[in-house]
Amino acid sequence: ASLINEAHAHGTKVVLCATLFNSNDLTTLLSNASYRQNLIDNLLTQVQAGNADGVNIDFESFPASQRENMVTFITDLTNTFHSAIPGSQVTLAMPAVDWSNAWDYNALASISDGLFIMGYDYHWKGSTLTGPVAPLTGGSYNITNTINTYLSITNNNVNKIILGNPYYGYEWPSSSGEKGASTTGSGSAVIFSNAEAKALPYGKKWDADSQTPWYRYQNPDWFQAWYDD
Repeated sequence: ASLINEAHAHGTKVVLCATLFNSNDLTTLLSNASYRQNLIDNLLTQVQAGNADGVNIDFESFPASQRENMVTFITDLTNTFHSAIPGSQVTLAMPAVDWSNAWDYNALASISDGLFIMGYDYHWKGSTLTGPVAPLTGGSYNITNTINTYLSITNNNVNKIILGNPYYGYEWPSSSGEKGASTTGSGSAVIFSNAEAKALPYGKKWDADSQTPWYRYQNPDWFQAWYDD
């Protein structure tokens, strides 16, 4: 409570983040009207009890079969929150790339108070090649393409598009020190301050294609880290 009060004293809104990262569980939840309503009621109760300002829905591994049910859920959720808590916010965590065409960007942008694009993990800890976590340009997928896609589908609904930027990266064991080398194991997350501290003595490199920094070192095998500054 004291943290929320402190945030409010500085004009900062506090929202509850509700996460569910399982495709089968999402199908169970969203395909049942009673389950959807139970979740809405429970979220409202929690937000009111915490004197918070809204909710962020973070559903990942999202199944295309629930495209329309998700729109119905967010419609009901937003209407409930706006009615019960005037000025409250309902936002959604959204993918950088919608691989299965599961999300109705336009409907969700129109209904909710904002789409928070998770503009990161274009390369992730399990990637087979080293590379940028949030490439601004270059390659087949990048931040610029992501934003343009959202704007195009939502008819330039710029007031509802929020870009989430990473202040972290991944450090992978790699087959060589060459840019885009094969990884030889899972990457480890490295926050900006630690990555920057390592990059300076190892030699901070700049990738002009993605417009992101990276560094490499041997100990005794090769390691590469790509991050955002």
